[in-house]
Amino acid sequence: MASENERVEELLRRLAGEKFLRLGGEELEALLAAARLLREEDTGMTGKIRLLEYQGRYLVQEFTDCGEVRLRRFDDRPGAERFIEERLETYDRMWDGCGCKVDYDE
Repeated sequence: MASENERVEELLRRLAGEKFLRLGGEELEALLAAARLLREEDTGMTGKIRLLEYQGRYLVQEFTDCGEVRLRRFDDRPGAERFIEERLETYDRMWDGCGCKVDYDE
């Protein structure tokens, strides 16, 4: 059986060149076991959004409104932090009734 690190390395290979990667439950568990949690926020709508670091790579894991788990890679921590802040701002506006939605495919 593959170790968590091997499973995460495979996820990162699959993520290369893609905007995001859909994860299954076991993949998420392996990622969370192997990566370092830098930030975790409750969106108040779809669950937690997390900033993770794995061997110098910055990753954001979020849940969609359909319960899918998505993983994105960022070149640096500030870029990942900006992404999280933008998501949280959108969720705040949604709570205020703006009628906006998160485009998870973006």
